[in-house]
Amino acid sequence: MTDVQFPEPVVLRAGDRLLEIRDAMQAAQTLAESWPETRGKWYHAANRACRSAVKGETSPQLARSMFVQAVDESRLGA
Repeated sequence: MTDVQFPEPVVLRAGDRLLEIRDAMQAAQTLAESWPETRGKWYHAANRACRSAVKGETSPQLARSMFVQAVDESRLGA
């Protein structure tokens, strides 16, 4: 597995704290462990893209883009 750095961090709200997600591995862990129960299409797309980026199969730019869409979809933006 590879830690794939995002070109720019993604900041999101997790309860009463802010998280700064800097790479695809962190994003995949956040999606798996800290995401709200309601999970839409962008959640699933981001989950696939981030896991793929960790394996080196997808670019960090695409993984970040999908993750940002999932953050927006779930209204977790900071």
